[in-house]
Amino acid sequence: MAGVPMILTVANQKGGVAKTTTAVNLSACFAEAGRRTLLVDMDPQGGSAVCLGMDTTKIERSIYDALVNPDLSIRSIVVKTDFGFDLAPATIDLAGAELELKQALAAETILYRRLRPVFDEYDIIVIDTPPSLGILTVNSLTAATEVLIPIACEYMALRGLRMLLDTMENVRKVTNSGLHIMGILATRFDGRTINSREVYQYLAEFAEREGINLFPFVIKQSVRFVEAPGYQTPLVLWRQDIDGAKQYRELAKEILNGHQG
Repeated sequence: MAGVPMILTVANQKGGVAKTTTAVNLSACFAEAGRRTLLVDMDPQGGSAVCLGMDTTKIERSIYDALVNPDLSIRSIVVKTDFGFDLAPATIDLAGAELELKQALAAETILYRRLRPVFDEYDIIVIDTPPSLGILTVNSLTAATEVLIPIACEYMALRGLRMLLDTMENVRKVTNSGLHIMGILATRFDGRTINSREVYQYLAEFAEREGINLFPFVIKQSVRFVEAPGYQTPLVLWRQDIDGAKQYRELAKEILNGHQG
């Protein structure tokens, strides 16, 4: 649709699969490539701001305020980062939005409606989601043009994948017929373990069976991902030399090549 930026939602109801790491590093890569980028944090844990060195207890206005107050423009809560992209931060207040949004009219479309006035200001909007399939994630899927699913190469991470796909199918039927799965991204891969290799093989077979793209590279397990928030810089900018940074750069390049414009 003309005038609509790519809206890339990073979703998986399982925690610890690198959703925030993926959203933050892709946003940095997109901005570095010259794309006007907005990162929207829909996770009450506020991980995106934390990764960038922001104290979420000192954020006066967040995405929560833009969601629950129809008179408040999302522009008023967006902050410029030092890394070329804008951030609509989240705070713990967002946890209360679950109940408030459920009582609103057309609750599933509120995020989309709040973002629509700034569509012409951005080329790409990246949405980080909470580890649940509640109203915040449904809003994020309803607003999206594309979904990227990070899955850790661990057996427990595979649980719930079918439930996530079923949720996306329901969103397609009810609130967003144009929702497209960009692909599955294997994360936290450790080629030294049988577990990681077996899970990746399962993902490859599952993706082929379901007709879903599995990105041809993996995000390898690295202690640098754990350390990165302490340096308050996206890994792709802090340590460009390590595998994880290179892989996110490759992922960003593939996404941009597939979305010219």
